[in-house]
Amino acid sequence: MVGEKLKIVLTRRWPRAVEERMGDFGEVVINDDDRPMSQAELRAALESADIVCPTVTDRLPADVLLGPVKTRLLANFGVGFNHIDLDSAAASGIQVTNTPGVLTDATAEIALTLMMMSARRAGEGERLVRSGAWDGWRPTHMLSTQVSGKTLGIIGMGRIGMAFARQARHGLGMRIVCYNRSKVLESVLSEL
Repeated sequence: MVGEKLKIVLTRRWPRAVEERMGDFGEVVINDDDRPMSQAELRAALESADIVCPTVTDRLPADVLLGPVKTRLLANFGVGFNHIDLDSAAASGIQVTNTPGVLTDATAEIALTLMMMSARRAGEGERLVRSGAWDGWRPTHMLSTQVSGKTLGIIGMGRIGMAFARQARHGLGMRIVCYNRSKVLESVLSEL
């Protein structure tokens, strides 16, 4: 295989810079339709490509993974991998990778955004402006709730819960209370 170019299949569109960089490693086949591939299309990719790069929208159960395949690596675009039958991948000689931790801060930011949008009625206000119904400011219009300095309760203090707590504490001065299945060390919480 020395000197041979790898065949790499992307099951969905990836950021353009990443797609271009992958071209340095081999022939890149891109799913230009950018829709989830069918089970038959995934099976065909496994039979023809050295590397298949699935996303969380691609189900890779045993019946797709088992049998003769050329693929030796599933380079999964995403943190989760519960859409891939890991035992079947291993039985077929396929290594599986993922991107752990890459979405921690982004997910926490989305949680913070949703909290702020709910408290400040941002979605309602945006719809009002877009519809042309905004008729100017008045003291009682769209009253909302201030979150700065309030108490935030978080259930689940894993990576995302901790990131959300840090953002709320340092960004909004919120007091954090939490529940977690396993004990969260007071020293960890005090560092927020």
